[in-house]
Amino acid sequence: MKKNLALLSTIVAVMLMVSCAPKVPYSNSVRDQYNLKTDEIKKLQFFVSNDILLQRGEQTAEEKNTDKTGKLVISSSASVEQVLIKKGTPGVCVDILDGNKIAVSFETDDKFIVFGDATGRGRYSLMASEWKDGRGKLDYGGRVYYAQPGSAATYVIIQMKKVKKFKKQARTVGGRKV
Repeated sequence: MKKNLALLSTIVAVMLMVSCAPKVPYSNSVRDQYNLKTDEIKKLQFFVSNDILLQRGEQTAEEKNTDKTGKLVISSSASVEQVLIKKGTPGVCVDILDGNKIAVSFETDDKFIVFGDATGRGRYSLMASEWKDGRGKLDYGGRVYYAQPGSAATYVIIQMKKVKKFKKQARTVGGRKV
């Protein structure tokens, strides 16, 4: 009984170790170390390391009218659109761009975010056309959005699983007599 219990707990421990693939930041060193080609990169499952909040706003022109009592009424309206990509959201690489950059899509259609390594030595972080006061200006689905402060530190990660194959051949020799 104890032997079966020990065997069962060993099997469970091995299965847990195999099923939990560690997540590592995607970087040039990972790409180069494993000699990843364009088609292989596009087959990887990417995840975001932190929440990304994209925001855009539109304001209409002011309208001037008078009400029934003769008061001047000035009205305007504004709308805010937000896109939240939560930490751990899966995405796929839809394009590999020049300058150590990849376009990762987290939803269907032409909406993607560019991640890259500007220094050539680190992980692929959120890229924007310009940064001001911690807010990044970027194109998302053909519209201009602003990534909220803190988003600059967001990077993409991949799951990595190493599988080692071990082949053992054993035989017992009977010996040889004269």
